[in-house]
Amino acid sequence: MAGEIDEIRARIDIVDLVGQRVQLKKTGKSYTGLCPFHEDKRPSFTVNPMLQRYKCWSCGEGGDIFTWVMKTQNVEFPDALQTLANQAGVTLTNRSADKSSRSDRSLNLEIMETALTFFRDQIAKSSIAREYLDGRGLNTEVVADWELGYAPDVGEALAVHLQKKGYSLSLCRTLFLTEEDTSGGYYDKFRGRLMFPIRDERGDLVAFGGRVLGDALPKYINSSDTPLYRKGRVLYGMNKVAQAKSKVKPRQIVLCEGYLDVIACHRAGVQGAVASLGTSLSEDHAKMLGRWCDEVVILYDADAAGQKAADRAIEVLKPEKIPIRIALMPNGEDPDTLLRSQGPAAVVNAVKEATLPTSFRLDQIVASHVEKGQAFWTAVVEALGQASDIPEIERHIERLVSMHAGVEDQLYVRETLRKQVLARRKSSRQNNSQATAPSFQMAVSDLLPAEATLIAALLTPGLRTISHEALVLPELFVSESGRGFSHGYVSVFGDTAPTGEPSVWIDRMEPAMQDIVQRCSTDVRFNNLSDRFVKDAIDKLRMLLEKRHLQFIKQKEDPDRLSKIEQTLKRLKGDSR
Repeated sequence: MAGEIDEIRARIDIVDLVGQRVQLKKTGKSYTGLCPFHEDKRPSFTVNPMLQRYKCWSCGEGGDIFTWVMKTQNVEFPDALQTLANQAGVTLTNRSADKSSRSDRSLNLEIMETALTFFRDQIAKSSIAREYLDGRGLNTEVVADWELGYAPDVGEALAVHLQKKGYSLSLCRTLFLTEEDTSGGYYDKFRGRLMFPIRDERGDLVAFGGRVLGDALPKYINSSDTPLYRKGRVLYGMNKVAQAKSKVKPRQIVLCEGYLDVIACHRAGVQGAVASLGTSLSEDHAKMLGRWCDEVVILYDADAAGQKAADRAIEVLKPEKIPIRIALMPNGEDPDTLLRSQGPAAVVNAVKEATLPTSFRLDQIVASHVEKGQAFWTAVVEALGQASDIPEIERHIERLVSMHAGVEDQLYVRETLRKQVLARRKSSRQNNSQATAPSFQMAVSDLLPAEATLIAALLTPGLRTISHEALVLPELFVSESGRGFSHGYVSVFGDTAPTGEPSVWIDRMEPAMQDIVQRCSTDVRFNNLSDRFVKDAIDKLRMLLEKRHLQFIKQKEDPDRLSKIEQTLKRLKGDSR
């Protein structure tokens, strides 16, 4: 697989690939254009042919040819790999061995579509289904648009239909369409239910959901995981969002609780509505949302279960760093009932008036604490400690100080609350930093010219060895960014200098390191580097290290650091012989 990926990289030039979507202009060693990932008025988007990478220095999006296809086509790596392999004329050996599974998928999808046709034919024949649809305000156009169907309340209607079409009922059982009885016969999984077809983001029909039309329980039955379907990876309505997208990413996706809520939102004009299916929001759902949108609005019921689900969704979405707002329904309402009782504007306004997670949590705390005692204020401090920024904290403090009983001096209350919140935030940051490995913040602007010279020299094969011998010595570097780059470089390459084209080995670096290499590669100061120029840079850094060495000898405060400096100086002297 690694060899095939390298072959694809060699055959596809990123300038040509990106140029199919972005108008690029040659600027020095790179190409520039308007970034397709945000509203870019000044060209902040660059494509580097040497490194075979793109980068927007405004919004931060960047990557290689595979990242480009993943981002612009909203697919995951395997699909991006296949797309580029087809374009490059490269046969993926591990995929060619998978032809049987692809044919199996085709057959499974054919069976699912056959079942859908059956359900859609049945809905016109059922008076109970038509009565239910009329009561919900779901007209013929909506039924057709969402492909709604009906599973007749007959034990074997679908099973008989599928068998007549020549499909194995045993195979249909794996797709959650039929079930086997004790005698070895098969009956329908869905009976007497309004049927909602579930399509994945590509539009493939992978599952069904069925709502009972009477008082029987359970109210909903959803497909279990099948060869086509993983409930934690599919969102109902995402295929509609994918079809309707006008840009690389729609601005907003609205996360609902159920099928009819999604349909109601789309009918009201909220075109980004989707829902998880018979399960809580998963990490895979969050990753999908991260690929598809710039903001998630959580539109759940206002009851305790809805609030609890919203709280959990916030936590699941956090790692993806997606901006979140919460839009709870009025008590007793959901998007479907609100649409029917108050019209489309009420649904649209509910989304527009969504609040930030901190406001949502504080409202919960205020409502659940009749007595505003110590437990209340402890919960308030905890919630404010998770706010996005200081201005948001200040806004909430102003609102909450009047709730403090027993202290008339609101200024005192305000200052005390502020100190407690800031202390909580500081404690959280310290805990987070202890829980993760130490990292270095790197920025080109922090590098000394001599440090930048060594990084730029990596891109020239004749100078790479000289540069490498210096880059593996973190103590040689003065700036924090330089030391961070050196530490990262050692962790990736060790004592062996990278070989081959930079576009191949740069992928082994962390994103911050890649950005620095990309910046240095286009710096006009390093257009004509020579052996002497690089050695002069090393000499300048060595002289600065010798001065630090003398300072550490005088201070006698950090023997471990002094030892590292002395080891570095010895290595430099050894290399210069």
